[in-house]
Amino acid sequence: MKVIAHLHTTLQKETPEGFIRVFPAELGSEARVIDLINQLELVVDEENTLFVIRGQIVEKERSLSEGDEVHFIPAISGGCICNKPDKYTL
Repeated sequence: MKVIAHLHTTLQKETPEGFIRVFPAELGSEARVIDLINQLELVVDEENTLFVIRGQIVEKERSLSEGDEVHFIPAISGGCICNKPDKYTL
């Protein structure tokens, strides 16, 4: 079956021609999201990455269907308010 992987932000693959974020893939009829991850040789932090198909967040074990577009969206976090002082001084 044919599916399309969309790699967002830090998962995009860098090539000499630039960053690539859309990858068509051919998988077997019983393929799951994890099979797509393995075929594309993605390094995915599963606890901090969303797998989205048709606007729904899915698990890595979800079965794929012909024509599915799987979005891999890593969590993006901002800074930390660690060790924040009670008062600011100049």
